[in-house]
Amino acid sequence: MWSRETEKLVVEGSPIFHSADRLGGKVGVSCDMCHPDGANTHPEGYPKFQPQMGRVALLRDMINWCIQNPVRGTGFAADSAEMRALEAYIFAQRRGVALEYGKH
Repeated sequence: MWSRETEKLVVEGSPIFHSADRLGGKVGVSCDMCHPDGANTHPEGYPKFQPQMGRVALLRDMINWCIQNPVRGTGFAADSAEMRALEAYIFAQRRGVALEYGKH
């Protein structure tokens, strides 16, 4: 059951990751424009210090930073269905990569 439910969340995250409209941006940019298929997201390195924020950030903090800045959207609430789906999709793209907090 846990595997099926997790995969369902990953599937829900894919169209959000790949759609500028679903991200609510104003410049037609989606996550996959900078991170094709979740590349260079390094979720296994979170939490980590993010210089552009000036603090230690969780993956969801970085997702919202990207939505608010390059995408020019408003971001998602930390416990929203969209945020949970995006996090699941991004982590799924890095399956098998060891967790290394603070790296990358």
